[in-house]
Amino acid sequence: MAEGQVIYPRPRRDRQECRELIANGSYSVILVVIALIAIRPLMVRHILDRAEAYSVFRQYDDAKRQCDKALLIDGDNGHAWYLLACLHKARGELDAAYGAYQKSTEADPTNVPASFELAVMYVKDGQPQQAVPYFEQVRQAEAGRANQYAPDEFAYHRAALDMLVMCYEKLGDETKAKFTREELRVYYPHHTQLGEPAKATVTGARSG
Repeated sequence: MAEGQVIYPRPRRDRQECRELIANGSYSVILVVIALIAIRPLMVRHILDRAEAYSVFRQYDDAKRQCDKALLIDGDNGHAWYLLACLHKARGELDAAYGAYQKSTEADPTNVPASFELAVMYVKDGQPQQAVPYFEQVRQAEAGRANQYAPDEFAYHRAALDMLVMCYEKLGDETKAKFTREELRVYYPHHTQLGEPAKATVTGARSG
């Protein structure tokens, strides 16, 4: 400080304005964060709608980019992982499809198509023991909808029971196979596709 220089205290009014400016800025940031959290599901849904549209027209690269974009926003979105798994499977990238299906079922255990299609992949790969927990997941999740599917809707519950009969037979567990057959007769008394015909249900599942 130069000799003789006088430092005057900063007016209290300036300090008050500064505090108010900081407070207002903080409120603005908080509001922006809240708004982003609120609209995030809408953003993800919109992106995944585009991904599904691209997939319908077999534009798999564009569809995958949309899925990746959605997962950047919400990495635990079960539907995004499911769509990505379907894309990988359609392109013959089975290892990647396995991983994405598993991510989908972990993020959303109620995602019935993901659980069913992952289980079917295990069956096709000759791994019925790995398939059983996912078919059981479908069996439990869809039990309340037994005999309530629309005519053009894939009956996941009945298909899961069919596939479980086949898996338990392959694993030599006749007790569980018999119990599952009885469950089929209770829920679907006119259904006769047991054992070998159950394989036909694989092609009826949604491929994504």
